[in-house]
Amino acid sequence: MLLVEAGFGSTMASSVPDIVWTDIAPYVDVRTQGITITRGAQDELSTIQAGTCTLLLDNTAGDLSPGLASSPFYPNVRKGVPLRVAVTTAPPLTGSAPWPLAMLADDFSNGVISPALWPNVYGGVTEANNRARVPVNPGVVAGLQTGRQWLLTGSTLTARLVRAPAVGGSSAASASMWVNSTTSGVRLGFSYSPVTGQVRCSSETAFFDGSATVLTYSPVAHRWLRLREDSGTLYWETSADGTNWTVRRSSATPAWVGSQTQLVDFSATRTGGTADYVEWDLIGHQVHNRFWGAVNDWPTRWQGLYATQSISATDLFATLSRQPQLRSNLDEEILGTGPIAYYPLTEDSGSASAGDLSGVTAGPLGIVQVGTGGTADFGAGPGPAATGESYPLFTPASATVGKFLLADLGDEYEKRSGNQFNTIEFWFTSSTGSGRAILGLESVDLQYQIAFTLSAGGVLCVETTGEGPGPLTVYTSGSGNLADGKQHHVIYDEWGSELWVDGVSVSLASVDSMFDLRKLTVGAYRSTRLWSGSVSSVALYTTTGPRGPDLLDHYTAGITGFSGEDADVRIQRLARYGNVASVTVFGSIHDPVAGQGAGGATALSMMQEVEKTDGGHLYAERDWIGLAYQGRDVRYNPDPSSETFTVEYADLETDDVELTDDDQKQVNTVIASRPAGARQRVIDQDSIDLYGPRGEGETTLLKTTDNAVLDAANWIVSRYADPPPELREIPIEAYSLPQYPDILDGEISEYFSVTDMPAQAPSTDMRVTIEGYTETIKQGSHLIRFRASRSATDSVWVLDDAVYSVLGTTTRLAY
Repeated sequence: MLLVEAGFGSTMASSVPDIVWTDIAPYVDVRTQGITITRGAQDELSTIQAGTCTLLLDNTAGDLSPGLASSPFYPNVRKGVPLRVAVTTAPPLTGSAPWPLAMLADDFSNGVISPALWPNVYGGVTEANNRARVPVNPGVVAGLQTGRQWLLTGSTLTARLVRAPAVGGSSAASASMWVNSTTSGVRLGFSYSPVTGQVRCSSETAFFDGSATVLTYSPVAHRWLRLREDSGTLYWETSADGTNWTVRRSSATPAWVGSQTQLVDFSATRTGGTADYVEWDLIGHQVHNRFWGAVNDWPTRWQGLYATQSISATDLFATLSRQPQLRSNLDEEILGTGPIAYYPLTEDSGSASAGDLSGVTAGPLGIVQVGTGGTADFGAGPGPAATGESYPLFTPASATVGKFLLADLGDEYEKRSGNQFNTIEFWFTSSTGSGRAILGLESVDLQYQIAFTLSAGGVLCVETTGEGPGPLTVYTSGSGNLADGKQHHVIYDEWGSELWVDGVSVSLASVDSMFDLRKLTVGAYRSTRLWSGSVSSVALYTTTGPRGPDLLDHYTAGITGFSGEDADVRIQRLARYGNVASVTVFGSIHDPVAGQGAGGATALSMMQEVEKTDGGHLYAERDWIGLAYQGRDVRYNPDPSSETFTVEYADLETDDVELTDDDQKQVNTVIASRPAGARQRVIDQDSIDLYGPRGEGETTLLKTTDNAVLDAANWIVSRYADPPPELREIPIEAYSLPQYPDILDGEISEYFSVTDMPAQAPSTDMRVTIEGYTETIKQGSHLIRFRASRSATDSVWVLDDAVYSVLGTTTRLAY
């Protein structure tokens, strides 16, 4: 069964649990064009590209026309609508009764309730639109019921609740899914009441369960319901998509489940009110997600009055590739922690003002002249080293003559400062800062003032007024001498009167709280004590609790750009910068990577740079708005027992299988380097003598040591100096094969074998690793063209192993 759903009213930026999915499968042309999905890479050396999905829709009714007010989906037919595609499979009914409940499968697609599966149909139940429609009529009990031929032990009962009934003025109503014992009133399952708006997960005796788990019904989160029994424990589970399940209740399996055969009953009833119905479908079906992305366009074309839409959708990679370039790590980290005002102070030389990037619209910092002389030059001063940017340099003529910056932070900041705690963050450098002010804030009436200064000896001080415009009280910290010409990072958290300098907590006496702060001065305070040096990355926060500990990573971001963190951690960090909440990491080998502190590229491009450096694989999930990242060890030494499936050559039922032995991947010469590191060359002389030099020019890897670069270069040459023959494209007409569900589960970097190859092949059985695929789904057909690589390419040496310790063949050292 084909599932095609659109998230009208949502976008790829939506929270996944909030997306309400609409079934648009009835509009899809599955007879002629079908659905085509492309995903993954061409080969293991290529960068994985955005996945795509194309399909043809019947738009004769105008339901899918953007901007058409008569559309039932108006005004939500628009670009960026989430689209997901899946197919379902069901196990065949084999053997003799009693059968495991997982074999109870019905998609209600032939227009008639099956008497073999449902010998007891009562109350007017029908099939309609590939669903079982159970009336919910006043005073009538309706339902469909199996015979007593089923066992829940070690099995599951799954169903999709497509349409729940309305209240309709009833005082009581229910729609239920029960597994019944031989004793009346002893049963377990789910029941939904439109009157209470609740789903009950029940195990009843005498039609009652005082310990039932009660859920507030969600048509999204509770779209799929599943009962599952496993090793003496019973689980009630729900899912939004049929693949990602949430356990809602668990309990010890009742004794009758193991000692009796059971019957299944989908029933409904109501007391009074208006007649309605509940619809169920895909009982016993397993969902295999094929695509998750966003629709690019809804173009309508006409042939006379017949209207169609040939739409395309792309996965999360496309969304990421269209995002603006990232700013520096420091900027991204600060913006990600939600400042109310943020002034990076990275404007170009010659600028007269600096802007706020927080999005809360604090006013700009403008240059103010005191007396005659002195300068405040943007782009002339040093700042946090990893950002690669320049910042304002303040050079006053004296402590009272020169230039500084002043801003009105606006009504919103003033209001938040009046009822929340203030947190202040900034960077500075100075060699002559003694007795000078770095920055300060004040209320309009000067009742509250706070300034950050350096005392004699370069010690950082916090100066405040309590209540009333009196003299500032000086609180000296334990910072030591900071007027040393080096970059320093400061966080002041009013909530606990805490101070951190360069990521380390320093002593500070309890400081008065500030309220209604509105004016910000940078490079001075109240037109005096003008600063000599640089100031950068000024961030202001208002919070209801402690904030400083959340900001400590900003020092590392500014100084090293997180150089040395493992690749999987970097991938997750960059994904967060790109507003991707979910990254699933596979594997355990993830090398340290150099910093990318300056930004300057999209989050996707920077993640792919890490992927290349680490030898991993990054791709968009096909069942979630998320990313997956695999370390290179995921592909080491595939165990035959871990194969996703095997398929005989004769069962491929296609004529396009090709064995390739060419120089497309051949590399026998690598010149590699790292940022600020050595340029190194690795060769395979035997391959060069035989074929001549083969390579792709110089490459730069974000390694942290020259040895790591050398290891990576050796890894490439050892695998590709003379690649052996391999199967690169394996088309499979999978729909009719018994292993169809397993083939559908095949994912990037998983393995399968083609067995009983023709005599012309170098081996009877050939194992391959999935790099990507293109599939076409039609009615009664599912052709999948796997793009693959030779699995042995990634084998590594294992001491005294019969397979992976063959001298000269499988003795490649792991990298």
